[in-house]
Amino acid sequence: MWYYVGMNILLLAAEIAPFVSVGGLSQFMYFLPKELRKLGHDVRVFTPKYGAMDETTIEGNWKMQMNFPELTVPIDNGLGEGESIICNVKSYGNKHASLYAYFLENREYFELRANVYGYRDDHTRFALLSKACLEWLLQNQQDKDAWKPDIIHCNDWHTGYFIDLARRHPRYMHAFTKMPIVYTVHNFSLQGNADFRYCRREDYDTAETLPAPLTSSQLRLQNPLKRGLLFSDAINTVSATHAVEIMTPEYAEGLDDVLQEVRGRMTGILNGLDTEKFNPHTDKTIKKQFNSNSFIHARQDNKRELQKLFGLTPDMYRPLLALSGRMVKQKGLDLLLEALPHLLTERPDVQIVFLGSGEERYRLELTVLQKNFPEQIGLHLRPDFRLPKKIFAGADMMLIPSLFEPGGIIALESLRYGCVPIVRRTGGLNDIISEFNPATKEGNGFSFKHKDAWSLYGKIMQALIIYNHQKLWKALVKNCLESDFSWSQAASQYDTWYKRVASERKATVGVASLEQKA
Repeated sequence: MWYYVGMNILLLAAEIAPFVSVGGLSQFMYFLPKELRKLGHDVRVFTPKYGAMDETTIEGNWKMQMNFPELTVPIDNGLGEGESIICNVKSYGNKHASLYAYFLENREYFELRANVYGYRDDHTRFALLSKACLEWLLQNQQDKDAWKPDIIHCNDWHTGYFIDLARRHPRYMHAFTKMPIVYTVHNFSLQGNADFRYCRREDYDTAETLPAPLTSSQLRLQNPLKRGLLFSDAINTVSATHAVEIMTPEYAEGLDDVLQEVRGRMTGILNGLDTEKFNPHTDKTIKKQFNSNSFIHARQDNKRELQKLFGLTPDMYRPLLALSGRMVKQKGLDLLLEALPHLLTERPDVQIVFLGSGEERYRLELTVLQKNFPEQIGLHLRPDFRLPKKIFAGADMMLIPSLFEPGGIIALESLRYGCVPIVRRTGGLNDIISEFNPATKEGNGFSFKHKDAWSLYGKIMQALIIYNHQKLWKALVKNCLESDFSWSQAASQYDTWYKRVASERKATVGVASLEQKA
């Protein structure tokens, strides 16, 4: 018999791996529930059933089962007596599976679409997701044997509609009064199916009215992210530092006033890393596998292979730097391109490799730079899904001079393979990297604060000094390899957060009940 000793937790989101995977949200929706279940919680996910999804996966070969046929979802804001959209809810997994999910099935809005996002009616599609989840929960209350959540965890703008309706719509608010609802924002720049930062004054969403009916043109002009922030019990984002940064105009994405209003409910929890997929001890992608006790010779072999792949002279003694990812301004390419000519001239022994696609101007500048320093620069300016791990396992240092980086997954991946990160201290990078102290041999990387090329240049030169002292450098690499940023760490923090919010909601509802009686 399978028993849960914790809470019933429902997560609501627009995507979940392995069924669909557009961005980091899908990984979050797979790994966090998996780890929370290990802590004794009964965790389930509610998400759309897209047309591109297969109804089976390799995990246990489970098939989707009908959970709730012909779910009636009201279009308007009445009490459910007007026009409606008919959906099905299917389920996948069971209590023994690592994933238990409910899928909203509707041909017009989900199954007949080739993509997950990018449609003119995305606001309608995800308002339908939110409202259907509310209806499913509401109508399930009539069945005493149906599974019911103790807390609901919404994610990104797609589910902001759920929070607003649950807290203010007369059809739902009384049924969900005692229900804690928390909100994770993975990306504050994505606020809905319109650019609310540059909307006309007359179109500004004050959030004074309820979300418009599902098929209303007015719905597109209502900001679901803003509404989710305003009416949720607690909010978090993907790192503690980013939770502070978004309180400033530079990072607030036009939500300055709203974020100041909810700052008492804001926190930050760093995402974890898939330590099974990113595991240098078992990874067949890299030439030589290794762990924190056997990395020295293995990483040297991986380094030589990487140098050959990028057309550079194989030499284990030359410091090899890398930049892997999108070549865009946000990643600090302007800082790096200004610093590199000075660095490569001053240190002709330094090599650097670049992997990734991006803006054309950066591709052209890097190509010119390579012509000027052909023995020191290797380029692969297009996507390649096998090369990143080879870079993590063979390069000595990973350059991450990002202007902003809410989560910082590239730093986690680098640490996992012993590639020392050099980062700008922002967002998740600030929470992940602790400055290496050669006196105590503590720390797992190097960091700088200011958005200028000379700060980056100075930090690289400092790292190269440590590299020349190989005993110190090996201690630093070992620190990287032993850094723990697994999903179990993240799940433990979410566990604490859920319990605190549930306790606070219970106290708030209790006080409100007493005031009503008085």
